[in-house]
Amino acid sequence: MKDEKKLKKIARDYLFARKKFRDVADKIPELFGNDNIIGRIGEFIALQFLEHKLKRKQIFRNAKMTEAGYDIIADDKKVSVKIITHENKYGRTTPIKDPWDELILIELGNDASVIRIGYLSKDRFKRAIKDKFLTNSHPIASRSMLNEKRLFENYGRIYTSKEIGKYL
Repeated sequence: MKDEKKLKKIARDYLFARKKFRDVADKIPELFGNDNIIGRIGEFIALQFLEHKLKRKQIFRNAKMTEAGYDIIADDKKVSVKIITHENKYGRTTPIKDPWDELILIELGNDASVIRIGYLSKDRFKRAIKDKFLTNSHPIASRSMLNEKRLFENYGRIYTSKEIGKYL
């Protein structure tokens, strides 16, 4: 195998970086969680967005929640967080499952910056279903939902990197 030593180093460096992240993050409520490191980072971005942009006061993230459908409670609202990185070539993540009151969809760029954040209330989501804009009540969250004339532009709100500042 060509460059086997180099490839081993790259693989080990990645695994050590993950371990270093977990060693610190597992002690901090804002980053604690399961083995889905990208999901943890998405929830951390969402915490900042809720506090700084949406001016929420009571924000609680409990990574030990077993309740499917939401990741954060903000002012008594259940918030589901989805994140899609530039590495995700299909631009899709997991289905949007109940129970949730608000949905935050985050798109990360190649430079680890937040490109866009989509915000959607459950009422507006139900409206999209009633209008037959959505045909499924549990669609898979996708980058395309943030595109022009798609779900978040028509029924929610899209915040660009210029509007939200730096969250990473």
